[in-house]
Amino acid sequence: MNKFLTYFLFLSLGALLCPLNIWARMESDNYVIYADVFSSGGLSTSTSDTYSLHDTIGEAIILSATSTSANYGAKVGFQEMYPGEFLSFAIPDPAVDLGTLSDSATKSDSHTMIINTNATNGFAVTVSGSTLTSGVNTIAAIGATASPSTIGAEQFGINLVANNAPSIGADPSGSAPIGAAASPYDTADQFAFNSGDVVASASSLVNQTTFTISYIANVSTATAQGNYSTTLTFAATANF
Repeated sequence: MNKFLTYFLFLSLGALLCPLNIWARMESDNYVIYADVFSSGGLSTSTSDTYSLHDTIGEAIILSATSTSANYGAKVGFQEMYPGEFLSFAIPDPAVDLGTLSDSATKSDSHTMIINTNATNGFAVTVSGSTLTSGVNTIAAIGATASPSTIGAEQFGINLVANNAPSIGADPSGSAPIGAAASPYDTADQFAFNSGDVVASASSLVNQTTFTISYIANVSTATAQGNYSTTLTFAATANF
C-alpha cells in the first residue's frame, strides 16, 4: 500500500550585492560617454625607479591595452574611466511547494533566479541549507554527485537546466553573453544537492541571465510520514 506524504519547501534569499554608481557626462537612449576629453596632449605621468612616461593623446579601448608585449600592456593617453561595476540578483517568487508525495511518483517544482553583472571576472551563486526534514526524520539529499530521479527511492535534489524526466526546468536564457549552470547542476535529468555548492557562474561580465532552478523529491515505502520542509539560501557574489 502506498504511503502519501506531504512536504513543503520554503526558500529564502541571501545575496552579496554591490551598489551601482554610474556618473556619465553625456548620454542618450543609445549611448553613454563616461568621460569626454578635449585635448591634444596629457599631463599625467607614470614613473618607476628606471623610467618616466608622459601619457599623450587619446584614451585606450575600454578594459584593454592598446600596446602590448609578453611583459607589459600600455593604456596610452588620458586615463580611462569605467562605469561603476554592479551586480543585480533577484528571485521573483522563491516559494516552492512539492505538494503531496508518494512512493509511486516523482514530485517537482521550480522557480526562476535572475542575475546581471558587468563585473570583469563574472560571478558565482552558491546554495546552502539542509535537505527536507520533519523533526528527526529527513529525506536523503542526493549529494555532490548528480543522479537521475528514481521513483521509490528517497531523494531530494536540484538542477538548473531543462529536463525530460521529470519534464521540468529550462536552460539559462538571455542575450549573449550569459551565465551558465555549474557542474553537477548542469546536466539534463541529473540532480544533486550539496550545501555550499556553486550552482551558477560566469568568468566574465554577462547580460541579464534567467536561471530556472528545479527541485525533485522522491520517497520510499519506508519514509516516515510527516510535514517536511527546508529553507535554502542562494548567495550571489560578483568577482570584481
